[in-house]
Amino acid sequence: MTWDGLPSLSMLRAFEAAARTRSFSAAGRELNVSHAAIGQHVRKLEAHLDRPLMQRAGRGLSLTPDGAALAQGLTEGFGVLRDAVKAFSAEDAARPVHVTLTPNFAMSWLVPRLGRFRALHPEVELRIDPTGALVDMARREHDLAIRYGRGVWPGMEATPLVRSRFLICGSPELAAQVPDPTAEALLALPWLQEADTDEVAVWLAEQGIVGPRPARVTVMPGFMLLSALREGQGVACTTEMAVRGDLASGALVALHEDPAPESGYHIVRRPGPMRPPVRALFDWLRREARKDLIQAKAAGAVAR
Repeated sequence: MTWDGLPSLSMLRAFEAAARTRSFSAAGRELNVSHAAIGQHVRKLEAHLDRPLMQRAGRGLSLTPDGAALAQGLTEGFGVLRDAVKAFSAEDAARPVHVTLTPNFAMSWLVPRLGRFRALHPEVELRIDPTGALVDMARREHDLAIRYGRGVWPGMEATPLVRSRFLICGSPELAAQVPDPTAEALLALPWLQEADTDEVAVWLAEQGIVGPRPARVTVMPGFMLLSALREGQGVACTTEMAVRGDLASGALVALHEDPAPESGYHIVRRPGPMRPPVRALFDWLRREARKDLIQAKAAGAVAR
């Protein structure tokens, strides 16, 4: 199919609207342009086709036989285009919202709240992909990712969701073995790491340790990590949010805290407009995070 020799789409749209409404002014309002612009497009189309299409009829417009034939074809054609676009829109609205996030964040923050989202948006189907692996968002298999970091993922838009410090924690029994928990001292302890992540290596690099590594590292699914930590099987890199309750109860002890205030969970997505169901989840996530922040501030004020 070639578009060579065809008039511009703007000419065809202007003529079709004017022919259907029999008015340059009405067509201009429909297409959000002036009536003069509609008239100019129609005249250019007539010049392009080398024949008259419309003529004045009293205060309105009438179509020549050629204009009537062209108008009928364009109205039918634009109708097919509208139906095709609507079909895609309906398909997009029905397509599940695919979200990737770490198992720890899913279990500690998202899953306990999902009932509220379902009550608000029963029409939205969700697909939750709990994985520690870093998903390539450019491949368009996922709509949103919830990632921990400082908010910089090249080519992606990152919206802060939950601030949370990064820390190393373990059971009180393990903590007692390292009264001076320097990075070097922690290397002597057994370590736990969530599958598909490299948090231990990243943390060691940030501490400037490029040689020795922990002698014992056990890799396991994220949903098993907290149980293993509580049982004293090792220390692990995690976020304050994931273990806040355990720290408060004394089941776990923080051995190292990353002071970076900008660290936290972010909603990461490709730039551009969002499908309505994706927008619904995106907005809901942010509202839930704001509620948490308000409650935390209120609790802090009461405690003081």
